[in-house]
Amino acid sequence: MMPFDVSLIQRVGKEIEESGKRLQDYINAPNELQNELQKIEANMNSLNTLLQGTKAAGSNAGTIMPQ
Repeated sequence: MMPFDVSLIQRVGKEIEESGKRLQDYINAPNELQNELQKIEANMNSLNTLLQGTKAAGSNAGTIMPQ
């Protein structure tokens, strides 16, 4: 059973938020945009993997809360 890791969600959310800020403030070239989109995609894949793992575990998936 894969635990539902709230701290992972918060960390990934923060990384996505920081990517959004970089898109608004710093991206000036296609390669910079591509690099940032790859970071966002990797973060989204992490969230999707977590979601799929908890769906497979059903409603009994444990929750890990940040400390």
